[in-house]
Amino acid sequence: MNTPQPLSLPGLRVLLADAGQRRSPVIRLELIRLRCQLVDVIDLVDQPDSLAKAMKGLAPQLLLIDCDQPSADLLAQLAQAQQHQPRAVALVAEQMAPGQMQAALQAGVSTLQLAGLPPQRLGALLQLTLARFDRDQALLRELRHAQTQLAERKLVERARGILMREQGLDEEAAFQRLRQLAMDGGQTMAAVATRLIDAAELLRPR
Repeated sequence: MNTPQPLSLPGLRVLLADAGQRRSPVIRLELIRLRCQLVDVIDLVDQPDSLAKAMKGLAPQLLLIDCDQPSADLLAQLAQAQQHQPRAVALVAEQMAPGQMQAALQAGVSTLQLAGLPPQRLGALLQLTLARFDRDQALLRELRHAQTQLAERKLVERARGILMREQGLDEEAAFQRLRQLAMDGGQTMAAVATRLIDAAELLRPR
């Protein structure tokens, strides 16, 4: 039987935000055991507005927040930071109301841990946080890709309608005309469609 290897997250850049729980020395020791790189520990009690600045300047791969309850200001800072450069976020809280949980997830938190954080569970929490963050980012990329495809399809349909109206083509002939223009110009059909729509708008009687 193979012996399970000790949990390790070598080189993982972690930023610890302590909001009054004062568990950072214990967490620091566990991060060392996990072979993580602790980039900094920020005190959100003494420096309540330091989170967004630290996230931008230190560029951690994972943010670990340890608090009693996440305040609205803390979640607002987190949401602001996540807009510019999303990162995996684990939030450890002693207690949270359902509304706070929802607000935390909307602000960009990947995992929630209630009723404290036993040191031996930190590694599993960080792994879960990274996995959920990667999954959420993949889903977001898929959504954006689908939205882009839909927008491009609408442009092509609009341009095809213009060709049908202006050149008396049927649907298939108009589509093939767009396709040929795209191939001849080394452009996407969406780019050609945009040019045709823009030209039609300029020529339209005012």
